[in-house]
Amino acid sequence: MKWQTFMNSVHQFISPPVDTCLTCNKRVKQLNTSLAICEECTRTIPWIAKPRCGVCGRHIGCPDCTRPAAAQRAIVCNRSSVAYNAQMREWLAQYKYRGNERYAELLAKMLERAYTGMKREFTNTHFKWKIDFITFVPVSQVRLSERGFNQAEMLGSILSRKQRIPLIPLLERRRHTVKQSFKSRHERIQDMQGIFQLHSSAVQRMKDVLNSYSSSTSPLPLRILLVDDIYTTGSTVNACAHILKEAGLSLNMPLEVYCLTWARS
Repeated sequence: MKWQTFMNSVHQFISPPVDTCLTCNKRVKQLNTSLAICEECTRTIPWIAKPRCGVCGRHIGCPDCTRPAAAQRAIVCNRSSVAYNAQMREWLAQYKYRGNERYAELLAKMLERAYTGMKREFTNTHFKWKIDFITFVPVSQVRLSERGFNQAEMLGSILSRKQRIPLIPLLERRRHTVKQSFKSRHERIQDMQGIFQLHSSAVQRMKDVLNSYSSSTSPLPLRILLVDDIYTTGSTVNACAHILKEAGLSLNMPLEVYCLTWARS
């Protein structure tokens, strides 16, 4: 063994390897094994362990779900991993706007935690809650060209792989809109009118899922998990869910749409 190789081995033995935290860039001896970030950053995550609102999953008092218009919602409920604060805004910006692809795995792991909680919440001794397939909120071609990827599709894809649930693109965006963060609640709702449509292959794919079940195991209803990055007013996910439910009615297919988002603002 060469002298330099020997010394490197000794150095590694007496000095444990050092990792760099993705989110704060600090060098630490060991990262959190589940999220691959340092323990200090892990402790600051504003997890939503038990939502205050059983519909939208908000962690604080929710005026939106008490409005009369809320009765027209198309989703069964939304659950989110975290509360959207300044730190989470920065993490999402790194992933969504700055193209830091390493954040995709971190955010997806956080999303999976919310999915696990949702599954536990809706499963009881007499009923096993099961999602039949995952879909995602589509982005416009303009956004796709700007970013090079659809952040919701990426998160849904990773969740699909980890949970072994089929990922099916069911929706398309009919037109481009300016960023929703620049709009009021009323403007967001108005802007979502007629913005989504079924993907050209959606109906056939939904039929294929139904046909994959035997008559004895056919799901009643078919359950779809709609993935997005942030839930603010719910206008986007509800617009998507309305399209999906209309498709279910046209196929005489009982259908429920659940929403899973990484953050709840």
